[in-house]
Amino acid sequence: MHLIQYNFHTMNKGIEELETLMAQNLKAIVSLQNEVEKKNLEKHDQLKDISLGIIDAIDSFERADEAIKEKVLDKNDDLIKTINRYSIISKKLLNLLQKFGITRIAFPDNRLIVGLCEVIDTVADKDRKNDEIVSIIRNGYIRGNELIRAAQIVVVKN
Repeated sequence: MHLIQYNFHTMNKGIEELETLMAQNLKAIVSLQNEVEKKNLEKHDQLKDISLGIIDAIDSFERADEAIKEKVLDKNDDLIKTINRYSIISKKLLNLLQKFGITRIAFPDNRLIVGLCEVIDTVADKDRKNDEIVSIIRNGYIRGNELIRAAQIVVVKN
């Protein structure tokens, strides 16, 4: 009988040790999962910050391209080559964004998309429908369903 009690006591002690180890392992797993989630959020935030910097550079190239095209009437071969170089750099930056799933917001119906746009101004035009886009002031960008930067637009309001 004494031997049975000893084995039972030893077995209970072993079970308690196993339960303690299991609890410690579960805490460690939860801690590691939290750390992985934190790192993923940091990585996401870094990608968004870098993307916004690239988008600003693309905007600068596009503004420079527009300014050159508007102001220079005499377009010689050297000027055309320079404009093309700026366009190539802008396209490479857009391709870099697309590599990470970031794309420009498209407006297939040429209409305001709520949640993806910031209306900067409105104009009246009886020949056009309300919320039709008159111009895009600043392109917007998305990554999947996430808004990276809202498009700034001018729309029709009658």
